Amino acid sequence: MTTENTIDGGPGYTGGILNMTGVRPGQALRYDGPAMPRQVYFTLTFTSTHDAIEKLIVPPGLSVDRDLPPEVQVLYFTNAGNRAYDGRVTPYQACMFMARVRHGDVRARAGWEYVDSIHGDKTEMDMLGPWGVYFGMLKKMADIRFVPVGVNEFEVSVVRRGVRLVTMRLSLGSELPASAIEAINAANTESEGTLTVREIPNVNYSGFADRAVCLAPSQGNTVTRAWSAGGGSIEFGHLELDPLDELPVLKVGDEAVFDLRSEKELFSEMRVLEGLPRD
Repeated sequence: MTTENTIDGGPGYTGGILNMTGVRPGQALRYDGPAMPRQVYFTLTFTSTHDAIEKLIVPPGLSVDRDLPPEVQVLYFTNAGNRAYDGRVTPYQACMFMARVRHGDVRARAGWEYVDSIHGDKTEMDMLGPWGVYFGMLKKMADIRFVPVGVNEFEVSVVRRGVRLVTMRLSLGSELPASAIEAINAANTESEGTLTVREIPNVNYSGFADRAVCLAPSQGNTVTRAWSAGGGSIEFGHLELDPLDELPVLKVGDEAVFDLRSEKELFSEMRVLEGLPRD
């Protein structure tokens, strides 16, 4: 009997703390096709302040890009076909916050997300917690709901500990032509990608075993369809560890809806950009 993952015959049992990710390092991403075949995104961007964005959106170790307008992109999405590292389908939905950051000469984006199951069973996506540690992006469990409130109008809510932290509304418009999608993908190709900060404490939590800025390439993402959107609004609530109401919403704009495909290279070509102090 083996305790290792048997990729050639399908994923098998993996022991230890890597049980939730389902595969040991060196054996990941050995399946055909993209890591995330089709994600459906509903997004808007709002203007806030650089100081609030740096405190609440940007992970420590990175700085908001103060040469650019103080904007936050909020992205609700479903990822029903997510195959992650081991190839098992691990469906989930999320509400992500992203902002423009600068680290040395690298200009990219960074942020974090709330995550939830799609079908009501959070054990389907329990690997997202440790995955967030490896990847370097905070993933906090929440109760996320996506509800039609009109024929083409939708409301996203995020609740933790009985408190509604996010209420976002968006109206769906018309589908965009192929030329517009080509322009979107061309702009994504020119982007530096996503910066993350991986922080792994040492065994007695007195310092870090590893702390590093990492870069995931943008070339692993392709928009396949897109729609215009409008009527966007967003409101925030408050918890001690989720003080989102301290993030001013000064102006809402740049709404969109799109399908996104993410290739395995988004993860296989991710690299450490720079080590950070461990004390």
